[in-house]
Amino acid sequence: MSLLLLCAAIFLTSCAIALPPAPTITHVVLIWLKNPDRAADRIQVEHAAQSLRRLPGVVKVETARSLPPTGRNFPRDFDLAILITFRDRLALRLYEGDPRRLEAMHRHFRSLVRRYEVHNLSDR
Repeated sequence: MSLLLLCAAIFLTSCAIALPPAPTITHVVLIWLKNPDRAADRIQVEHAAQSLRRLPGVVKVETARSLPPTGRNFPRDFDLAILITFRDRLALRLYEGDPRRLEAMHRHFRSLVRRYEVHNLSDR
């Protein structure tokens, strides 16, 4: 009987299928500042964005500045981008309702940001 149980355990263990990891989500926020030439405003928004890395499910927070247009006929694009990588979709949903995120937006965005767009991307 012991041999039969041992064989069954070995067989069932070898049949286990590992589930693929959940797709990560990249939350992209494109920002147009009220005063794009004021470095202190840009730095304040960047610091506020970096503070979000402490929230649950946040894997990485990056900020990037827009390069100047490459031609005369191209309009000036956004001033700053914030890229937040989340562990999965659930982490993004929790982030959206997190009071710390809402406080950061209220404190920094209303006074410094003229306009922003949000895009969510999946790695699958």
